[in-house]
Amino acid sequence: MNKMKNSDWFVIPAPNAQAKMRLFCFPYAGGNAATFQAWTQVLPTFVELVIVQPPGRASRLLEPAINNMHEMTTELLKFSKDITSLPYVLLGHSLGSRVAYQLAVELIEQHYPSPIHFIASGSRAPHTIKTSERICDLPDKLFLDKIAAMNGTPKEVMMNKELMELLLPMLKADFSISDNYQASKYPLPCDITALAGTDDEQVSEKQLVAWAELTSTEFKSMHFHGGHFFIDTCASQVTDAISSLLHLLVSEQSVTQQTTY
Repeated sequence: MNKMKNSDWFVIPAPNAQAKMRLFCFPYAGGNAATFQAWTQVLPTFVELVIVQPPGRASRLLEPAINNMHEMTTELLKFSKDITSLPYVLLGHSLGSRVAYQLAVELIEQHYPSPIHFIASGSRAPHTIKTSERICDLPDKLFLDKIAAMNGTPKEVMMNKELMELLLPMLKADFSISDNYQASKYPLPCDITALAGTDDEQVSEKQLVAWAELTSTEFKSMHFHGGHFFIDTCASQVTDAISSLLHLLVSEQSVTQQTTY
């Protein structure tokens, strides 16, 4: 009854009909479902992992990429009933955190259930002013030089000119969202956990803890060794921390369900 519908938008590596909750993961700018697919091997068995796959990448490479937040969330909201049919947690890395936040706000405004927890990974709070360089309007070569300097794209991919030509529209679209979107301050009615890299030069501690202003309940932060892409380089530590959090959440859900009878 609560099964997610098949859609190009969602990658479900291991469908789980017995799931008690879903974890929705949103990729960073230029990223795709590959970052999260291996998580099914280590996440708790009561969780169904659902990875958001916007157009312009991976299996959707030939589709036009989306370059603004409004269109992104409008497309995702078409699946509102599916997204909220089980207790759910939203997690995004970098730009993905901000897409997930805006989606959460719009789901709540449309009277759908709130996420039971929000995990912001490697991201400034979306209502804070972007302090990093704007790159989406740069000429292609200079833009790609900036992408290479972020060290989030494998060198062999950056050196493959044909592949980069295919990826360029998606990369520019993602960074257009990143460069242009700034949220209004709308506190979510769920706890927020912010994950950060100890050596992340793209997100300041001030920008990180500003996520505390976007929850009406509790906020905490966790730090992992590494730079902006610690979610890849410290994957096992990150998934261990997330698994512990999900175990706590399912225990809380069980208590809540018991007290409603």
